[in-house]
Amino acid sequence: MAIVFEHAIDLPQTPHEVFVFLDDFKKVPLWLKRCEGVAKCGQGPNREGDKLRYAYFEGGRHRIMDGIITGYEPDRRLAYRYFDKLMQVFIEFSMEPTETGTRLFHRVEIVPHYWLAKLLAPLFKLRLPRQTKEAMEGMRAMLAAGG
Repeated sequence: MAIVFEHAIDLPQTPHEVFVFLDDFKKVPLWLKRCEGVAKCGQGPNREGDKLRYAYFEGGRHRIMDGIITGYEPDRRLAYRYFDKLMQVFIEFSMEPTETGTRLFHRVEIVPHYWLAKLLAPLFKLRLPRQTKEAMEGMRAMLAAGG
C-alpha cells in the first residue's frame, strides 16, 4: 500500500536556477528539517544511476537510507529512490517554466515493506502533507535568499 502526496508551488526563479538549487545535495538539510545530510557515493557531476546516502533524524533516532538518482533531466526533472529494510521512498521534482518563473511539482511516494513500517503507515500518511509543504516553503525561502 503506497502512500502518495503531490504538491506544487510557483517560484520567481527560472527552471535552471531551481534545478541547480535542487541538484546541490549540501543544501537539502537547509530546507528539509529532518534531513541531516545527503551524500553522493562517487565523484563528478550528478547523473542518473548515481548512488546516494540519506541521513535523517526521525523518532528520536538517527537513520540512514541508501538511494539512487532515478531521473536526471537538467532544468526539467530530478528523481530519487531511497530505501532501507523498512520502506522505499520515491521523490520526484519537476519544473515547468511559467511567465513569472517556475512551477515546481514535488511528488513523494512511500512504500512500506517491513511490518513496523506498515503499522506506522497511517501516521506517515497523516504527516506527509505537512512535511512536504514545509519543505517546499523552506526551499522557497532559501531560493529567495539567494540559494
